[in-house]
Amino acid sequence: MGADLQNSYEEAENKLKAFKSYAEAKQGINKAIQKTQNQNQPNFDLSSFQLDQAEIERKIKKKVQGQFEKLIALVAANKGSGNGTGAFLIKKFVSTIKVLSKKLPDILIEEVIKSLGCDLEQTFIPQDIYIKTSSIDLFKILKMSPTTSPGKLLYEPQQISVFDVPRATNKLLKERIDNPDQFLSEQYAQEYLGYSTNRLFDIAWTETYNGDSEGWFVVRLVNKPSVAPGTPVRVTEFITDYYKTLKIIDFKALVTNLMEALFGIVSVKLRFGTATIDDSTKFGLLVQRILGLCFDEEQEISIGGQAKTPELDDTTDSFFEITGVEQGIIDQRIAKILKGVVSYETCDNVELTVPTDDILEIIESIQFIEEGDGLEQTLNKITNQLSNDPRWSIKFPFPDQLKVTVDFDIIKNLSLAVVSTVLSPKTILPLITMIKSLGIEYDDNLKGLTNFTRQNRELMKNLVSRIGAEFVRTLFLEIKKDIRSLARAIIVDITKDDQATLYVMIERLVAIAIAISSIVKDFRRCKSVIDAILQLFALLPSNQGKIPTPLLLLTSLLPGSSPTRSFINGIENMQRLGLPTGPNLDGTPNLGLQSMFAQMKAIDRENKENGKLEGMVITSTGPKKLYGKPV
Repeated sequence: MGADLQNSYEEAENKLKAFKSYAEAKQGINKAIQKTQNQNQPNFDLSSFQLDQAEIERKIKKKVQGQFEKLIALVAANKGSGNGTGAFLIKKFVSTIKVLSKKLPDILIEEVIKSLGCDLEQTFIPQDIYIKTSSIDLFKILKMSPTTSPGKLLYEPQQISVFDVPRATNKLLKERIDNPDQFLSEQYAQEYLGYSTNRLFDIAWTETYNGDSEGWFVVRLVNKPSVAPGTPVRVTEFITDYYKTLKIIDFKALVTNLMEALFGIVSVKLRFGTATIDDSTKFGLLVQRILGLCFDEEQEISIGGQAKTPELDDTTDSFFEITGVEQGIIDQRIAKILKGVVSYETCDNVELTVPTDDILEIIESIQFIEEGDGLEQTLNKITNQLSNDPRWSIKFPFPDQLKVTVDFDIIKNLSLAVVSTVLSPKTILPLITMIKSLGIEYDDNLKGLTNFTRQNRELMKNLVSRIGAEFVRTLFLEIKKDIRSLARAIIVDITKDDQATLYVMIERLVAIAIAISSIVKDFRRCKSVIDAILQLFALLPSNQGKIPTPLLLLTSLLPGSSPTRSFINGIENMQRLGLPTGPNLDGTPNLGLQSMFAQMKAIDRENKENGKLEGMVITSTGPKKLYGKPV
């Protein structure tokens, strides 16, 4: 990430904090004024539990690598890092996931076709394709039973059918493994049908192929009944017809994958070995790297799947290298999962026992989760269960802080959980099938999530970044709303200072809204997003240096000086110096800011009441002295 982009994020965070501090200080000033006028007013009250917000924000910011976490830090800068903010963002992201789940079939179709390098006329010949089970079963789902935990949470909730849409295709694939060497059509008298009800393929599972006994799917590509055998089939038709038979995101699977990312509950339950946990942890790291990529230099992605990549966002082999420090972090996670514990830096790094069975029971118990209605309820129930777990309370008796920590962990890992849920056997099957049918080289012996990401780097880069862009959009809109809300109060004060009209305020806000809505075209372009956020702060302009003479004719349009703008600038400068600008820890107003505001108002009043301007112009009759008033 370039230095200018890093500076832009820091500038946005500084301005947002200054706006917030102004609103807080002004609230305290208004209350102080009203109190001196003997008016009854409720006491300034904060939650009885006060987290060290600066410390939490520091630790959040310390780990920030991409624009996603930087935007989370911006939201926290305004809303705070307490229970309310975490729960609020979870609610927002749940809504994002519901919308995203409806878009994913089209996203998958577009990105898979693009990665195959296909045009609309590209075809393949119906034939038998052999695919090693491990090539599509990246998370070892097909090794689990659909009737026992956690398998029953990771498979589709519906029963197997060769006609229903959406179809329980992961269960269907597991059924083929449980009935080796038997084709689907032999059991159901029907091949796999596409959304159009046209035949797509028949499928069986066999243990051995070419002397390799690790297990293989045999995908027998077929054609429409009305077409002569051996007639080429369009790749785009096959991909589109297949993916529209699926529900890409099953919400119980999503929550289970999220809990695996946080606590390794699947790894603990199924006693996965070190190599498996190491691979999944590295995969999580790669996903976070992709989410941190910026697409500002990319104008387009080629039809062949070979995109121009910015120099700082390289996805060549070096992108997949794990540093010694990162491997140390990975090893620590493996050790904790094998012990069945978790620890948090914000909670003194004490080891807390993960209640794996309790979490799995909660996911299973929530009704209507697959419609999305129970998703937020499930996450809230899990976080409440964890933060109030007696085993956790003994070691760290601060349930509110535990809940905050888990909530923000959920927020930062939701996009990874979505990606993990998308990469199930049913979604990877057509990709590998088409790769092999087109004669593209693919190494079945490279196993695991990391190798899959490496072999399909352009697909993964584009798919993951598009998923992440939906969450970035949500954060951007929330930051935009926060800034506009703060700006309204500031503009009201400015218009009072300048005796301007309400029309000016409304016009300014509408103009900003129009400008911002037209700026962000792609939420994967970090510079575009942060520039749009910075433009929201362009309410309080200033000019410095010598002004060209022709531009002096426009000075009549300037709003004049304002103690409000001066106050905000002072707050921003204090924050840069590390001086406190928020309310005191006990919730009382910051008297230093009140004092500064009083002084600025006094200076402004003196200037307006007694200040004057003196100047001179040269006329045809000689020099002439002029007098005026500052505004």
